[in-house]
Amino acid sequence: MAGDSGEAVSRLPELLRLLVVAPWWRDCRTFTEEESRELAAEYLEDMPDLEARRDRAAAALGLDLPDQAEVLARLREVAVGVGESFVLAFPPEDHAYAPLVKD
Repeated sequence: MAGDSGEAVSRLPELLRLLVVAPWWRDCRTFTEEESRELAAEYLEDMPDLEARRDRAAAALGLDLPDQAEVLARLREVAVGVGESFVLAFPPEDHAYAPLVKD
């Protein structure tokens, strides 16, 4: 159990970096730079100071932020990689859900 908790804690900074750089991650389906630019534009319409907020949050948390291409690659890796070893099933029907992201 101790190893599991330590592993989760060591990944928290990575999670924060991903969320701060690409808060629109839930809407990404292809994890391409073009898609991310479109989603970023939508976010910036609603929150024009998003980049300033991101920079303040990163500074407050002591995070060095990766570039968007690195974040997208990591998000895709995590989204697709989890699906390889984990299947979400609906127990009453014993029916596995289709993965949201396919390789």
